[in-house]
Amino acid sequence: MSTPQTTEQLSLLSLVDLIDHIEATHHRYIRETAPLLIEYTEKMLRAHGDDHDEIKPLAQCVRELIDELMPHLMKEEQILFPAIKSLSLGQPVNGCFGHIGNPINMMLHEHDNADLMLHTIRRLTNDYTIPAGVCHTWQACYRTLAEFDADLQTHIDVENTLLFPKTLSL
Repeated sequence: MSTPQTTEQLSLLSLVDLIDHIEATHHRYIRETAPLLIEYTEKMLRAHGDDHDEIKPLAQCVRELIDELMPHLMKEEQILFPAIKSLSLGQPVNGCFGHIGNPINMMLHEHDNADLMLHTIRRLTNDYTIPAGVCHTWQACYRTLAEFDADLQTHIDVENTLLFPKTLSL
């Protein structure tokens, strides 16, 4: 089976398959890329932090975003996604959160926070515009941040517009 790419293709998936896609595509990407972004920004901070005022807040914002995303992924994978899978299969939901809308609302709130942090990162990087003459680490950081941003926006969109509404309609 090829990996679905469009919202239309994803909308045809069952909730179980959609969750599997989110975990295999977006959650995996975050886990693989987050340590690299921390490494890049910390290296930039050490090398250029004294000369470039934007690097310290950038490194801090990247760290805060990742520090929020990691527990977010765990909550989805260990609490929300198993509950959605059970619900979609007509099985009892084991959760102490009441209605499924409660953890979904928490995830929506966390998605909004991540989006705000992405806006700050975009502002600090001038929309990932690589300044002339900067080192390879700086270039790689901005390119990777741009990819990370695009993937995270897609990830949030898939959950907010497909997964959560389909779940709430059950």
